[in-house]
Amino acid sequence: MDQIYPLEEDLISQYCGMPVYVVMKDGSRHIGILSKCSKGKLTLNEDPNKSAVVESEAEAEPPKSSKKNKKSGKSKSPSKSSKPSEQPVQTQSYPFDPYYYEPRPYFPFRDVIAIDLALIAFLFLIF
Repeated sequence: MDQIYPLEEDLISQYCGMPVYVVMKDGSRHIGILSKCSKGKLTLNEDPNKSAVVESEAEAEPPKSSKKNKKSGKSKSPSKSSKPSEQPVQTQSYPFDPYYYEPRPYFPFRDVIAIDLALIAFLFLIF
C-alpha cells in the first residue's frame, strides 16, 4: 500500500481506475475503485460507461424539424407503400442466448460513493 499525498485533485486523478483505501477523519474507512476526482469530490465505484452513455445520448438526438406533413391530391401507387415489414428471423432453439460470451463489466464493490476531499485523512493506493 502506498499513500497518495498531497490530497490534490490533479495528483489523485492520475490514479483513476485503480483500487484505493480511504480513511476518513471520523475514522470510517472505504475501499473501492477510484472513478474520478473533480470539484472537490472523490468518487468511488462509478460505472465508467455511465457518463459516456449520457453524453452520447445527448449528441445522438437529432433536432426535430417543425415541418408539417402536407398531403397532395395525388395518391401514391399501392405497390410502393405496401411493402411487407422485415422482421428478424429466429435462428436459435431458445428465444435467448443461454450462454453470454461477450465481456461483462466487473464491479467488485457495490455502491457509488462520493466523498468530499476535506473529510479525507488518508488515501492509500492498493496494488
